[in-house]
Amino acid sequence: MSISSILNIAKNALLATQCSIQITANNISNVNTEGYSRQAPVVEPQGSVKIGNAILGNGVYIKGVMRYTDKYLERQLTEKNTELKENSVYKTYYDRIEAIISEENSKLSETITRFFNSWHELSLDPYSLSQREGVRASASDLCLVIRNIYNSLFKVQMELDEKLKTEIEDVNRISSEIADLNKRIFEGSSGRVGDNDLMDKRQLLLKELSGRIKITYFEDDFGMIKVLTRSGNLLVDGGTSYELSSAITDENGFSSVAWKDALGNLIDISSTLEGGELKGIIEMRDGVINELMNEVDLLAQTLIDEVNGLHKSGYSLSGKEGIPFFKELSQYFAKDIDISEDIKSDLRNIVASEELDGGKPVGGGIATEIAGLIDKKIFFNGTSSITEFVSSMNNRVGQIARGASERLDFSESTYSIMEKQRESVSGVSIDEEMANLIRYQYAYQAASRLFNIADELFKNLIDAVR
Repeated sequence: MSISSILNIAKNALLATQCSIQITANNISNVNTEGYSRQAPVVEPQGSVKIGNAILGNGVYIKGVMRYTDKYLERQLTEKNTELKENSVYKTYYDRIEAIISEENSKLSETITRFFNSWHELSLDPYSLSQREGVRASASDLCLVIRNIYNSLFKVQMELDEKLKTEIEDVNRISSEIADLNKRIFEGSSGRVGDNDLMDKRQLLLKELSGRIKITYFEDDFGMIKVLTRSGNLLVDGGTSYELSSAITDENGFSSVAWKDALGNLIDISSTLEGGELKGIIEMRDGVINELMNEVDLLAQTLIDEVNGLHKSGYSLSGKEGIPFFKELSQYFAKDIDISEDIKSDLRNIVASEELDGGKPVGGGIATEIAGLIDKKIFFNGTSSITEFVSSMNNRVGQIARGASERLDFSESTYSIMEKQRESVSGVSIDEEMANLIRYQYAYQAASRLFNIADELFKNLIDAVR
């Protein structure tokens, strides 16, 4: 074995330890980088050489850079992130709905009670203009409260619709970035350090994408991944991404989620979404909020029908008959509920009496009957009163909101545990890296000493041949 071989071994040892120090430095600098996976040098001995009867080692070289990651755990994290983001949508918007519906903010039950109490007071003094003014004022307040609740819920629906469009744009952006990373990873798949960084970025994007829509993905032999929705619609195939669109709308004018195939055809996939923010948004917009708006609409319709039915059967002080108290509507009851123009224009058109005496209305029977509607079982086939209906609606929303909060807490807790498990595998430990740094430093110094020894050998050899 020649002195030049010793120099070559020293050179390779310096290169190996220098690369190891660089990898360690990169780990330390990325200790707080989201999604970064710890890297380590893969060091192997150079091929041996035979000198006489002896087989001698020929140094060391860096075979590659290993990325510490648990693919199964990463996949579980993406799935858990889907659940977390979906529950986050439910929690956020159930809280919004509860704030709109709750008695503390809406004062719906209080306003209903005040409205029917004003009719009771009118029944005691059916000719009093001040009591009639009280009925009209309380009715106007009740209409305003119902309209406000309905319109506030509708505004949340509109907000969710806009959010859906934004989330679709994000899905397309992320899918395009994943496809671009697929191409870059494929083009540079030679075990370089940079490839690991690209794979970290891609895994982070996969997790981000999973928060928007429930996905499944597969990696091929070339390091590229194929991403599909759980219902089987391609989002990424190698270096190609497939877009979602919000172009398709339903009868309410709201956007749906459509998948665009390679030919540009749009397929509505809203009903096949299984998780993520997109599923949560559609469920809240088209399910939960729509059902609540229908209940508020039913409340308004029942009030209009029941009060008008009694009011039109009595006699007014103005002499007019068949006067509706509320504006008569055929649809959009909660959206458009209001007192009738007859009541707005003349307090004498408020009907309190059920009979005439000498051509004049007498008694407060109609006012008494209207006041009694507050306790009458007029909802759900005569099983629930107005106050019970409103109370049931408030209680149900409150219970569901609390359930959404508890589910989100559970999702956050389990996700946090899994993140810690990932950190134990892929995370950077400063203590461990510092220990590695010292170890590589000593190895570098030792390799440097080989040059000094080789130099001394050369000098001795030259002196010997002079």
